[in-house]
Order: sequence, then structure tokens, then C-alpha cells
Amino acid sequence: MRSITQKVVSGFFDRLAERLRSSPELERPFAGWVGGALWVLAGIALAALPGFDQVPDSSFPFWLALASAAGAVTWGLLAMFVIPWNAAPRWALGVAAAVAMTVVAEITMRTGGTHSPVRLYVALPLIYAACFLTPRFALAVAASAALVWVLPIIDESGIDDALRELAIALPVWLLVCSVILLMRQLLTSHRRISDSLSQEHQAMRALATAVAEGLPLETICTRAVVQASKLLKGNGATIIRFDPDDEVTILGAYNENTESTYLARTLKLDPHSEIAAVRRTGMPVRVDDYEGRTDVTAATVLAHGFRSWVGCPVHVRGRLWGTIAVVSAEPGGLPDDAEEHLSEFAELVAMAVANTEEAARLTADATTDPLTGLLNHRAFHERLPDAISRARREGRPLALAMIDVDGFKGVNDTGGHALGDEVLRGVVSVLSAHMRNGDVLARIGGDEFALLMPGVTAEQAAAHLERARQAVASTTLTGGARLTVSIGLCDLDHTEEPERLLRFADGALYWSKEHGRNRITVYDPDTVRELSAAERLALLQRSQALVGLRALARAIDARDPSTSEHSERVAALTARLAQQRGWPPERVAKLQEAAIVHDVGKIGIPDAILLKPGQLTRAQYEVIKNHAELSARIVDDVLDPEQVEWIRCHHERPDGRGYPRGLAGEQIPEGAALMAVADAFDVMTSARPYSKPRSRAEALAEIRSLAGLQFTCEAVEALEALQASEDLAAAA
Repeated sequence: MRSITQKVVSGFFDRLAERLRSSPELERPFAGWVGGALWVLAGIALAALPGFDQVPDSSFPFWLALASAAGAVTWGLLAMFVIPWNAAPRWALGVAAAVAMTVVAEITMRTGGTHSPVRLYVALPLIYAACFLTPRFALAVAASAALVWVLPIIDESGIDDALRELAIALPVWLLVCSVILLMRQLLTSHRRISDSLSQEHQAMRALATAVAEGLPLETICTRAVVQASKLLKGNGATIIRFDPDDEVTILGAYNENTESTYLARTLKLDPHSEIAAVRRTGMPVRVDDYEGRTDVTAATVLAHGFRSWVGCPVHVRGRLWGTIAVVSAEPGGLPDDAEEHLSEFAELVAMAVANTEEAARLTADATTDPLTGLLNHRAFHERLPDAISRARREGRPLALAMIDVDGFKGVNDTGGHALGDEVLRGVVSVLSAHMRNGDVLARIGGDEFALLMPGVTAEQAAAHLERARQAVASTTLTGGARLTVSIGLCDLDHTEEPERLLRFADGALYWSKEHGRNRITVYDPDTVRELSAAERLALLQRSQALVGLRALARAIDARDPSTSEHSERVAALTARLAQQRGWPPERVAKLQEAAIVHDVGKIGIPDAILLKPGQLTRAQYEVIKNHAELSARIVDDVLDPEQVEWIRCHHERPDGRGYPRGLAGEQIPEGAALMAVADAFDVMTSARPYSKPRSRAEALAEIRSLAGLQFTCEAVEALEALQASEDLAAAA
């Protein structure tokens, strides 16, 4: 029973606390609810009054007590759960308090006067009025409470005793009422401060989130004006940037009347406007009412439905950047301390602007070529896939041009790099002058450029670029230099893969260079066949690099007699395992090519560790573990990314205990898993200073026991199947 009572009381006070934390919009319903609860409690007490000795039956019989109690409880329940106090007039609560005071006075007189148990109930309407009504009405209720308190004395002892009692009662009731009103005012003030801080924090979060998301400055400013308007309880706001030549740009604007945010164009600054005053003085400016003014600024403000205005400067890194302004539809509708709060908010805007500008600068530095101001190699390669995807979605053509400056090396050799830079900027200036809107020009090498041309085929692009080619050839550049450009073109009719599109356009450029320069070539398959000499050159260079890596791998194996030809054996076994797994011949060849140089990173391992006959210490083992990553780095410029990944991951384990990344399960590439089994099998079956060679059956048994832990099950199954087939062949 006690537990149930505790739960009921706890639930009541929880709901009460929730009501007290509620917004001002719920204050009147809460007042009605509290008043109703007091009526219910009073009704219960009325039902018990006939049982008191000081209550005469003649003046307050049992039936009247029950009727009064029923009426009080009914009214209380209606006040708590039925009456919509928000929709009721504001004086309704005051009338309810006055009626309550009248009822207390009447029942007090009927139930014993100065001896009535109800007499103390006069405090309830008083406290209620002090908590929920206006100060003027509450003080009036306090005065009436003192009067009700002395009414029984007037009836019993006369006016003289009543006046003496009133001299004591009136100050007491007024003091009680004043203290409650003061505490209520303090709570209201604290709530307003809390709301203001909450709004400021919300504004800070909104701006910080917008900056962190990397949104454009216009979007950040648009969010900021909404928060500024809410912060000062205005009806709109603007953020304006000061531009040269007495111009301004509205970066963000908000109008609560139309529930819209919008951006406006750049405007000429009115020298007589308040915005001009902010720019001129660098100080806040305030107008409490535009009504009656005939200037252009007032007409504009009034035309939008506003009457008052306050604006504060925005200083970014010490310079006057712009202004933020809040407007209200009411004359004098902005708070008295609006300038102070808006100045603090302007500092938030300034930080957001500074961070956005810095982020834009860093992005430009990372994506822009410092010499020419064009996109750099990285930015162009990031832009190309997006351009292709957009062209596919819109069903439009897209051409890619590769441009090379003919004979530019001679300019650098004869005139130096300073002259070469000036000449290159001159070529870029001519090319840029012949670009269409939407074309994207990038510098992707020393004297090489790429040009994305959306909306045109390669043939249409060639006709357009012919004018640019002729313009370059006819222009005298810095130092009297006369240069030409060679151009290769390809479009999406031949491929939609970015790398192939680049390669085809580059092939067409090579054709232009090889056939006289100063010309434009559009890609076609026949051109690719005739470019086989260039392709053979590239293959030759790659082959020479691979020969060097293989020689390095053999030299590493030769450092330790026990590992002689280890790499060749691992490569051969890895290839057979891949065949066993059903790999196509070209991928088997790729895997074998990677496996033969899988240990070149051991060039960075000291002999004292690599050739140590005994067990390695923990620190020495950590050094050994570096060789996989080092091997991948060494071959990165020669092998393709998939081959590099096989080499990097050939010591990863399915249980996640491998290195260098700790990959697990399906994260490990199959080529790396096959290479790992082949490497371990060769180590086990070869003589080492610290171990005797094992038979093939013993090595296979140990590898089988580690399936799913050190080696993938598929790789182990391939080794078992391969060994079984070789054993059958040997028996035959």
C-alpha cells in the first residue's frame, strides 16, 4: 500500500514538474488545472465540515455541505480536464479567483465565523492569484483576502475590532502576495535568460553545422538570418556583404511574413541608408519606426511590411566585411538590448565567414595549379568521372581534348624557367579566350593540358578547337616566342570509362605529335593500331622495370643460401594454384608476375635479422613485418593496383592476426591468399638454418591444420587438389 501511495505522489509531482518546465503557451492551461485541483480538494473538505463541532447545523446542514462539495468537485474536474483555458478570455482566471474568494467568505460566515475551519481557505485564492494573475489583479485579491478575513469579526465584535484586525491582516496578505509575485518575476526572468541562451546555442549549432558540412557561404548566411530573426524575435533579417565601388551583395535574407528565405542580386549602396551608416561608422545603427519617412530606404522597408530595423557590422579578420540586420513589423518591436545581442551574433557570423573563406582557400590551393590558376592534375581526375556521369544522365555528348605545347622544352632550355612560366601563361590565356561556357581546362603536366567539352562530339569540338590552335600559332608570346599546340580528341561514342577515354584522347594526341605537330586528331580505332609503336615503348619501359625488380628479388634470395630461387618457386607454385582455382590465363600471368617480386621489400631488412639462425625477438619480428608494405611500395610504379595489393596482403590471415593491416576473412584478396600458401609451403619444404626441411606430406598436413586460421580454406583446398594430382601423375 505504501509503495502504491509513493508511486501516486511521485507521479503527481513528476507531472507538476513537467508543467512547470513547460513553455509560456502552457501557463494558462496549467493555471486552470491547478485551480481545478484546488476546487476538488476544497470540495472534499466541504463534505466533512458538518462533522466539526463549531459548524452549526442550522446554518450549514448536511445536505448543503454535500451539495456544495459536489458543486466544487464538479467545477474542479471541469476546470482540470474540459475547459479550454487557452481559448478562454484572459479575465476568466481572474473571475474564477474572485468567485473562489466570494465562496470562501460565504461558507466562512455559515460555518462558525471566526471559529470556522474554512476561514484559512482565504489564503488559497490569494496564493493562486499571486502565482498566475497579473500583479495588479493579484494585489486586489490580496486586499479582498484581508477584507474576507475580517468579515466574521465585523459580524461578531463590530467595526472597531475589525479595523484593528485589518491593520494586521492586510499587511500580512499583501506581504505574502508580494513575495510570491517577486519570486514569480525572478523565475520569469530566469526563464527568459534561459530561452535567450538556448536560442543563442541553437544559432551557434546551426552555423557550426553548416560550416562543418562545407556548405556554400550563401547557404550558411541564409541559415544565419533565420536564426538571427528568431533570436531577436523579429520578423525578418538580412546579411549583406560590402563590395568595392559602393556596391553590396545580399547573401542571405529571410521574411517571416512570406515564410521564405532568398538571395538577391548585387545592388548599388544608397549613401543615405542605415546600411551605409554602418559601413561608414563601423557601429550598430537602429531605427524604431520608419513611419512618416519619405526616403528610398524607408519606402523599401515599409513596402516589405516592416516598421523597425537594427543593423550591426560584421568584422572578419579585422576588416569590415558586411552587416547583419533584423527587422520587425511593429514600431519599436525589437528588444532594447537588440544591438548588444545582434553584435554578439555578428561575431558568430564573422567566424563562419572566416572559416568558410579559409576552407575555400585551402580547397583552391589543393585543386588549383599555382602557375596558371587552372585545375590541377588531381582535381581534373576527380572531375572527369562526374562529368561523364552527368553526360550519361542527360543524354548529351562529351568530348575530351588532350593538348600539348609543341617545343616548350626549348623555351625553358634557352630562356630559363621564368620565361617558360610567362610563355605558358600566355598560351593558357589564348586557350581560355576560345573556351565556351561550361568548358573545363586543366593543367595535368608541365606543358600538357586537358579540356572537358560537354555537349559536343569530338568532331564538333575539333572544329571549335581549330580556331584556338590557329590563335596560339599566330600569337607572339613573352620574349618573342612563337609556339604551336598539338591536340588529341575522343568522345563518349568510343568509351564511357574515364581511364580509357583519357588513354584514347592521349593516343590521338600522340598521333598529332608524331605526324608533324600543330594539328588536331580525332580518335578512331585505326589510329590506335598505328600507335602500336608508342604502346610498345610503354611496354618496353615496364618490362625493363620488371627485369630490374626480378634481378633485385634474386639478389635478395641470394643473400641467404637457404632461400636461393625462393621467389621463382613461390611464383611457379602460386600460378599452379591459380590455375587449380580456375583463373583465366591472363590473370594467372598477372599473379605469377606479382609473386616473383613479392619479397623485394626484404632489401630493407638488416642481414643481422634476415640471416639470424635462431628465433627472432619480438622487436626483430616487428622489423620483418615491414617487408610486405615495403615490397608494395617498391613495385607500385611498375605493377597495376591489383598486383600491388596481392603483394601487400600476402601475409594477412583469415583470423585477422596477419599484417600489415590485420585483414580477416573475405577482406583478403584471393591472389594474396594463394601466394601465402605457396610461400609457406616452399619455406616448410626448404632447408633453413633454424629448421630441417619437411616432407611434402608433412607440410601439407600442417597447412591443412591451419585452414581458416592462417590460410584461407579455398587456398588450402587448391594446394591439396594440386598435390593429389601431382602424386597421381608421379605414380603413373
